[in-house]
Amino acid sequence: MLNIQGQSRAIGQLQRALSSGRLASTWMFAGPQGVGKFTTACAMARTALCEAPVRKANRHADGLYVPSLPEDFLLTLACGRCEACKACNFNNHPDVHIISRQLVRFHDRSGTSKATTLSIGVIRGEITGDSNPERPVEAKLYKHSQRGRGKWFIIDEADLMQPEAQNALLKALEEPPPQTYLVMITASPADLLTTIRSRSQQVQFNALPTDIVIQQLALQGVTAADAAIVARLSGGSIGCSLDWLGLTVADKAHATRQAARSNKPRAGEADDDAGSAADAPDAADAPPGNILHWTIAICKLLDDMVLGRAGAMQLATNIQKYSDDYARRQLRRDPLTSKEQAKRAGIAIMLAVIGHWLDDRLRQYIGAPIEAPLPATTHALTPTSVHRALAVLRSAETHLDSNAHQALLLAANMTALRAAVVPQLTGR
Repeated sequence: MLNIQGQSRAIGQLQRALSSGRLASTWMFAGPQGVGKFTTACAMARTALCEAPVRKANRHADGLYVPSLPEDFLLTLACGRCEACKACNFNNHPDVHIISRQLVRFHDRSGTSKATTLSIGVIRGEITGDSNPERPVEAKLYKHSQRGRGKWFIIDEADLMQPEAQNALLKALEEPPPQTYLVMITASPADLLTTIRSRSQQVQFNALPTDIVIQQLALQGVTAADAAIVARLSGGSIGCSLDWLGLTVADKAHATRQAARSNKPRAGEADDDAGSAADAPDAADAPPGNILHWTIAICKLLDDMVLGRAGAMQLATNIQKYSDDYARRQLRRDPLTSKEQAKRAGIAIMLAVIGHWLDDRLRQYIGAPIEAPLPATTHALTPTSVHRALAVLRSAETHLDSNAHQALLLAANMTALRAAVVPQLTGR
């Protein structure tokens, strides 16, 4: 339990709470996407629900050693053998509830909702209940624990809760029932109500060291050189690295989320056909490429643009194409994902690749070392050119968040980017 690499501070905080026997009723796990928050929350629940927890000195914990704790600290570990541990391992413990935005499919009778937010229907249906006399929903929060060791509610992407959903949850947090624990997973805690944050025990997760991401990617068969590039682009996120390589299916946290989403009937239906072959995209529709292919192609276009062999529109068109491929990949993983949101996320990834390429050019100019350099034939660019280009990227990201027309946005900003890196084209 709680052997999440690279999160010693967070794991130490949780181990101290387990050791004291006084767990807070509400937790907030905050930090970058894909760094182990969800996995840790599930492990925390498994340890608390274990029927025969093991106490072991930190120094003797082998692969579970926590550097932030004293060597003689007694770690609390799940036994891994009891019925509760087995149920958690198979994602079917009756007292562990995983709440995600995708569960809207089970609470929207119209069948038309997209899982772009965590709706109040999901929060009421999975946690707080609804006293509406026309269609009452029993509050799972106040039900008795089925196995008598408490109940855990893990809210994934909690910052996506709609305002009314946050207010409904807040009322439940004011007087939580005994032995009931709620964990909110968020990459953006500022998007949650101040009153929710103030009632939560906060645990901060950090971006993972590059070597840990590379090690995990190597286990998936990614070469060291490719893993180093992807680890750099992801900013220390194993989750993003796996996702961008199309390997998320191998991630245990992803499997846990998927199991939680598929073990329920839809609203108004007796059987769940959410994962039926009829609903699934055809395998022939699988988009080609991944973050490595897109990075190589974008870097070559940037090199050609500096040499005058490629234009801004060519770069803009290819960014759109690769973001479409990314969106199609996301839709294959979850048909309820918003295609437009996925395309915007894809564009943001491609813009980040350009930002890293520019960073390499600046480092070459000042003679600074480059870790995991992106493929390039262009040598150094002046600080003035790089700063202008980065300003263009920042502007593009800002307008992207404001739902600007994507094709026009990319055409305008890639034209400005070309003028920044090839200043002689502007006549100055």
